[in-house]
Amino acid sequence: MKTGHSILQRLTALDAARGTPGQYNEARKQGLETIPGRFNFYLLPAFSLHAFSSAIEVLTLANEATGRNAYSWQVVSGDGQPVVSSCGITISSAVGLRSERDRNLRSNPAPVAIVCGGRSLPRHDSQLDAWLRECRNRRACLIGIGGGTLVLARAGVAEGRRCAVHWEQFPLFREQFPSVIATQAAFERDGELYTCAGGEASFDTFLELVGRDHGAAVVNRICEKAVTCRVRSVGDRQRFPLNSRVRFNHKAVIEVIDQMEAHIGDPKSINGLVTATCLTRRQIERLFKRELGRTPSRYYLELRLERAHLLLRSSSLPIIEIAIACGFASASHFSKVYRDMYGCAPHQTRLLSRGVGQDRSYDPLADPPGNPTADRMVTSARTMCPRLTFHGGGRL
Repeated sequence: MKTGHSILQRLTALDAARGTPGQYNEARKQGLETIPGRFNFYLLPAFSLHAFSSAIEVLTLANEATGRNAYSWQVVSGDGQPVVSSCGITISSAVGLRSERDRNLRSNPAPVAIVCGGRSLPRHDSQLDAWLRECRNRRACLIGIGGGTLVLARAGVAEGRRCAVHWEQFPLFREQFPSVIATQAAFERDGELYTCAGGEASFDTFLELVGRDHGAAVVNRICEKAVTCRVRSVGDRQRFPLNSRVRFNHKAVIEVIDQMEAHIGDPKSINGLVTATCLTRRQIERLFKRELGRTPSRYYLELRLERAHLLLRSSSLPIIEIAIACGFASASHFSKVYRDMYGCAPHQTRLLSRGVGQDRSYDPLADPPGNPTADRMVTSARTMCPRLTFHGGGRL
């Protein structure tokens, strides 16, 4: 039985898998002789509870579907203390990182190492980096979830590999780690390195892992139990196009948008973007108007401005460099179109993200609502940028 590519047909095979005990039993038979998989979940501060629980749910349902304890897991933290998620819920830790490093050196095979983060930018941790390099040297599978992917890149274990990066973190990630092949896919697999953007993409990532071990039939059982109606594959889009009115856009629209996203810094002409679709420019413009409510040119401009907005909030690059990186020939033109879209000048966005008048920087991706610093900055934002909006869309 195929255990890799067969996952791609998992939804279409749901009925077949449900009605063929032989296929399901064969998948179970293949897994019975394998060593139970062990997973170490290292939780970063302000990690995504959604992403973490989605991964655990897949492993739990895999044990149910196979009828045995195929997988086990534990939570690891830097000091062995509980970790607070981005939504404020605390998860207890089973062991500290130092103890787990000592234990891993004596274990065979090495457990799968997962770094689970969220939307906030993780702080540097030399002990965590060392642990990840040790796991890589022992050929353990490594998984980055959300902000955890930045930790993998910073530890040097993702050099030259394809990594799925959350769209909010994508501009900064590309600037900091040019040797990593960053994508805006929901999740990626490159050898024994798995990365996902977080959210529901965590569920898809762990389905891929289970599929490799136990085949499509077990994956189908998990999908049934979780009442999952849509399962993504490696490289699938992370989110729907901005302001999309429908979930599945016309193929030609997606092709044009993919080209736009690949050419943020060196914008192509609309005629050049349309060429590969075998449609005329007029046809593409009608499709964009129907599905996105704007022209291709306007949509392209919004994509470039969104990239600039994210860089202004999360990087220290000079504004002129950000303008050039997003395809604007002059700082004055960039400033004008940015103000038209966001209601304030680029330097005002940067001041807000740094926390004007505060004794520490304000990270809009890290500070949750209810945080005093965040509340003060939101009030300041309303005063300085009354029309400030962020044109993100879709779900993970």
